[in-house]
Amino acid sequence: MVVPAWLAPEAVSSLRSDADSLWQAGRFRHAGVGRGVDFQVRPEIRSDRVLWLDEVVATPALAGYLAAMAVLREAFNRMLYLGLVEFGAHLAVYPPGARYRPHLDHFRNTRHRVISSILYLNPPDWRAEAGGQLRLYLGRDLRGEALEVVPAGGTLVLFLAQRFWHEVLPSERERWSITGWFCRRP
Repeated sequence: MVVPAWLAPEAVSSLRSDADSLWQAGRFRHAGVGRGVDFQVRPEIRSDRVLWLDEVVATPALAGYLAAMAVLREAFNRMLYLGLVEFGAHLAVYPPGARYRPHLDHFRNTRHRVISSILYLNPPDWRAEAGGQLRLYLGRDLRGEALEVVPAGGTLVLFLAQRFWHEVLPSERERWSITGWFCRRP
């Protein structure tokens, strides 16, 4: 599901300002693949930088975002009976040329991530020519039809974490987002 202008431009601007401040303070780390003892920084697969929101004292803008995600989690449970118990997220910045190769949003031997969420913090007039699209593969693998989402500020993307292969295409400019997951108990 792609929801353009899900968040008002003023709220996106506040979130982006908070992200910029945290970036300037040196709080972001190189993203990796895997977790625990399997965690590796592999820039040939993924070259973004991230800051997990549980490592941040919530600003009013971030607290508002997390409250909105809690409302969504409750709605998913009420309407779809998904048994979601938490939402975890990180800020992500992709420097020019950075990408994330095709992947699914789950770790080996785990199935607790149910719904992936991406909220873009870029300018609302981001053009496709700038790159940075989310390519979401609609089949069960990397063949066939794909949907490309331009990362315009305020756009929210939601999809089943274990079902849809996806990737982030390189962009010509910095690309900002909050990426998160609605989860069941592990």
